[in-house]
Amino acid sequence: MENKPLVSIITPTYNHEKYIGKCIESVLAQTYDNWEQIIIDDGSSDDTPKIIEQYKDPRIRYIRQKNLGIWQLAKTYNRVLNLSEGDFIATLEGDDYWPENKLERQLPYFKNKKIVLSWGKGAMVDASGKTIKEISPRNFSRDQEIYQNAPPGTALKKLLLINFLIPTVTVMVRREVLMEIGGFKQPSDVPYVDFPTWLEVCLRGEFHFVNEILGYWRQHSSQATATLFAEVLLGHVKTSVQFYQNLSEDQKHFYGLKDNLVMSRNYWVQGRAQLVKREWRQAARGFIKVLWLGSVSLKLKSIVGLIFAFFHSDLEKIAKLRKPQY
Repeated sequence: MENKPLVSIITPTYNHEKYIGKCIESVLAQTYDNWEQIIIDDGSSDDTPKIIEQYKDPRIRYIRQKNLGIWQLAKTYNRVLNLSEGDFIATLEGDDYWPENKLERQLPYFKNKKIVLSWGKGAMVDASGKTIKEISPRNFSRDQEIYQNAPPGTALKKLLLINFLIPTVTVMVRREVLMEIGGFKQPSDVPYVDFPTWLEVCLRGEFHFVNEILGYWRQHSSQATATLFAEVLLGHVKTSVQFYQNLSEDQKHFYGLKDNLVMSRNYWVQGRAQLVKREWRQAARGFIKVLWLGSVSLKLKSIVGLIFAFFHSDLEKIAKLRKPQY
């Protein structure tokens, strides 16, 4: 690795006039200065373009395109990826921001050629920037090999069940690896690119977790995870199941993956989404499948889900189970 490799920052934005200034300023404040930020505006109808154009730093490139929307995010991300020139890719959406030492803290770990992806703790913040909660992996010391994906593919044991690489604002990945897998991934009817992409990256090398806050993930009413919550859950199920089914039997055995574990967890997530969509019968069917396949704890959760399906109630609103993990 060069002494000061270039980091390309992909910043998709849409109607972020309230937040894009903070986003850009957090990049300008980085203690590591060899970066390029490529901001791609997906047809904003507010003052987002005017605010971006106020920043004259030559390291910032601004692209404006007709609105493609969230269901074509991969086209937007890959357009920027193909324009980027850095050795490493970091993603920073227009409503999020970084601490000033984010890039400086992560880059040294990539001196180890085995590392293809680095991530860290995140902070969920509200529209004003007030911290709601910190986000970090559970039981890291116990499951360190899984979270560090050592050897490659080890993380699938957990990643197929829960997208622990969140928030995406903390992630940095080798550009060459993204190019090898064909860029950012987005299966049809899935409203994001991060989870499908990290599953593919998982097979290419090891991860490194930095136990510090490396990004601020803003929560606000117009955010996709708030407005498309059921679709986010169903997208996880589709992505996880498709990826798992495309693995060979030898790969499943090598990575220690079991059908019952993967499928039962995804049936439960699907049931949660169907409760939100008020599809009571479909939700009940999924929860019943979990009773046959799942662990004891998952069976207990599914019994609760069945009760909510029977009474036609939204489990998420009443039990307040919404979490940033799918």
